[in-house]
Amino acid sequence: MNRYIAFLKVFERNSFSDAARDLGYTQSAVSQMIKSLEEELGVTLLSRNRGGVVLTADGRALLPEIEKLCAAHHALMQSAASL
Repeated sequence: MNRYIAFLKVFERNSFSDAARDLGYTQSAVSQMIKSLEEELGVTLLSRNRGGVVLTADGRALLPEIEKLCAAHHALMQSAASL
């Protein structure tokens, strides 16, 4: 789940370094998480450039599904905590 959360944070912050800082990871760890996620899905999600990061076409296509997945996980964790 952490890889999906890291992907959303990198997209939100437009920066691997800023996402890493927010999540309490190193920039290298976040890069590895994104690489692992991309390998798992078989697509490139993000493209790095001088201005930060940009979603690829595949990243744009999968973003809503990843957002739903993370929201469902969050809801599950809240339900479990309230038991």
